[in-house]
Amino acid sequence: MERALKEDKPFPLVLLDAQMPDMDGFAVAEQIRSRPDLAGATIMMLTSDRQAGDAARCRELGIAACLTKPITQSDLLDAILRVLCKRILTAPQQLRDNRDTLPPPDRVLRFLLVEDSAVNQALAVRLLRKRGHEVQVANDGRQGLEAWGKAGPGRFDVVLMDVQMPEMDGFEATAAIRAREKTTGRHQPIIAMTAHAMKGDKERCLEAGMDGYVSKPVRTKDLFDEIKKHVPSAEAPPTETSAKPPSPEATPPVRESAETLDRATLMERLEGDAGLLAELVGLFLQDYPRLLTAMREAVARGDAKLLERAAHTLKGAVSNFAAPAATAATLRLEQMGRQANLTQAEEALAALEAELDRLKGLLAQFCQEVTG
Repeated sequence: MERALKEDKPFPLVLLDAQMPDMDGFAVAEQIRSRPDLAGATIMMLTSDRQAGDAARCRELGIAACLTKPITQSDLLDAILRVLCKRILTAPQQLRDNRDTLPPPDRVLRFLLVEDSAVNQALAVRLLRKRGHEVQVANDGRQGLEAWGKAGPGRFDVVLMDVQMPEMDGFEATAAIRAREKTTGRHQPIIAMTAHAMKGDKERCLEAGMDGYVSKPVRTKDLFDEIKKHVPSAEAPPTETSAKPPSPEATPPVRESAETLDRATLMERLEGDAGLLAELVGLFLQDYPRLLTAMREAVARGDAKLLERAAHTLKGAVSNFAAPAATAATLRLEQMGRQANLTQAEEALAALEAELDRLKGLLAQFCQEVTG
């Protein structure tokens, strides 16, 4: 460790073992913090014997996280990503996002977003609010129907309706809205949002009473083009020249294959908004363990419906990161659930977990580069 500290190159992220011989991790952290050329490093500590006072000492030294061994590779990647996301969110405003570059809309639209994925919610809400619009969120079809009913006819200009949700799906919620409209005489524009991307999905949505259709992961232009069709007074989305393109710092050169992480597509989808990237990654880290647990239980019990539902939700979240390999791994499990054929599900689940770990590693590298 002393030899490493003598080198001139900086250490953007330092992972220390608290119980090292000769010089423990806290002593090394003190040396790093005392050197101006290393003072900006993000430090994480690993310990197998946490002592009283360690937490206070970590805070004093500005250590970002203190983790107890043994720790799995997946959990370590989670911790690194959380630390890097926090670093992005505390970076200067101009690095985090470009919301101030968009002009206010000629007309503020009121949206009801009915979506069960936290990652998809965050992306849609940021894209809409960045343009000055109002958004109310419901977590499933039943909540969406209740919110729509309480608001009263005409309160929402557009309902953005996810198709596959627990409790009540988008088709059922749309049918209930259309039934209630028979007493009000007013038509509610409903735009379907679905990650199915299967032949015939658009036609099925329109036959169910929805007015329009956009596929997930949501692309800004596609979404606003569809909104414009059903709300004629809505303005067109900003052109490429009216919104600030991603900065060079926010979009490092693509080094990985597009089959693992397509950085250019990812940042284009997020409009160069590094803060949104950090927010989506943070929400993904909160949400994916629950979905993986549900998928493991589904495979163990032979519950095809649960597997399909959990894999579908996870696929919708993962696809936002422009990671085709991880998305394909979740799609494979979703299809197994839909076809009620789980003979190879355990193997597919292991492959998915490996792809998720690879994706987390690439996202960690990307988040590190975004903050320099």
